[in-house]
Amino acid sequence: MRFLLVSTFSILIQISFASGWIQKSNFGGDARHRTTGLSLNNKAYMGLGHYNGAGVNILYDDWWEYDPSTNAWTQKADYLGGDCYHAAGFEIDNIGYVGTGRTSAIGSILVQDFFKYDPVTNIWTPIASFAGVGRRGAVSFVLDDIAYVGTGESNVGRVGTFYKYDPQIDTWTQVSSIPSADRTSSVAFSIDNYGYVGTGDLSTGSTNDFWQYDPSLDQWTQKPNVGQLPRQEASAFSLEGKGYILTGLNSFTGDNYSDMWEYDPTTETWLQIGDFQGTSRRYLTSLVLNGNAYAGLGTNGVNFSDFWLWDKYLSLLEDELSQTEIKIYPNPSSDYFKIDLNLSQEVELNHLELDILNLSGQIERTEPILKNNSSYTTSGLSNGKKIFHLRYKDQVLRTGNLIITK
Repeated sequence: MRFLLVSTFSILIQISFASGWIQKSNFGGDARHRTTGLSLNNKAYMGLGHYNGAGVNILYDDWWEYDPSTNAWTQKADYLGGDCYHAAGFEIDNIGYVGTGRTSAIGSILVQDFFKYDPVTNIWTPIASFAGVGRRGAVSFVLDDIAYVGTGESNVGRVGTFYKYDPQIDTWTQVSSIPSADRTSSVAFSIDNYGYVGTGDLSTGSTNDFWQYDPSLDQWTQKPNVGQLPRQEASAFSLEGKGYILTGLNSFTGDNYSDMWEYDPTTETWLQIGDFQGTSRRYLTSLVLNGNAYAGLGTNGVNFSDFWLWDKYLSLLEDELSQTEIKIYPNPSSDYFKIDLNLSQEVELNHLELDILNLSGQIERTEPILKNNSSYTTSGLSNGKKIFHLRYKDQVLRTGNLIITK
């Protein structure tokens, strides 16, 4: 008679990058903040910005390309507008657009200049100057290949005005201003046919309000606030129909944040999810590339050059695995073994695999995991004690032991 021994393994190793965040190669230039980032032709681009510590305020005009396939940075043509920080940027048809910002280390020279960048030719070209007053700290979003740029801080104070840019006719046109208080250092993103703007620095300090813009009506509508606490100088992006706001500063307390919030436009609700895994900071720069978010740089008094990838499905997997038991049985196993994950239907199993290794660390078998309860034969496995790795892409999520006795 053969006995079935069911063993639920305790977790021996857990991925060190919690909440779906994986650290990548540091930014190629100097550490800095108030940078501009874009995604073009399956690569990320970051640059400009400034460094202000105990000394001279240093501005930058360098522009860097990140290739996710090699995890490497390459310096590209310098920004045509010269040294600049707190500029706005957007992408239309794989062409990058960057403009406005502050160009002076001392004083406050705020510009209306705008330039487009072609990643294929590595050339910057001037376009029509921004139609509004020169400003820094503006935000942008794109709807139907029309860009919207607004808010920020001018030499006479914070502004709430918005303008749209049509690249086909190289023209800026004023649209409705955000109806709440003028602001700078806000965040923005687009989902479907709407633009969203929220948080920021008002004349009274940080805020957590949030607004939706409908271009068909040229109208703004207030939506639920972002979390419970006010923030400015945060970062934001949209991915797969949801919006994300993370990090930032509370000007009332001086606290820098690492938290991250997900907005569902269908239910008009915010959900706090796993924290950004870098140091708490403000002026983090984020973008979306090939279905993942990337974020880096920023400051909390110390300027950063670190760079991170956020994988939404890795985040969901980690959250689920932290609340469930993984069962592998029978153990010892002679003919076959099974693995039960007990994951919810919301978690996709794409890229999830099971590695079986000998004690020397050599992989004897790799099997895809296509469902919550998967069965595998012991064919091709040698007798003895094994180590199993539950792996998502290159990240080992869980590990345990398996004994083969054929």
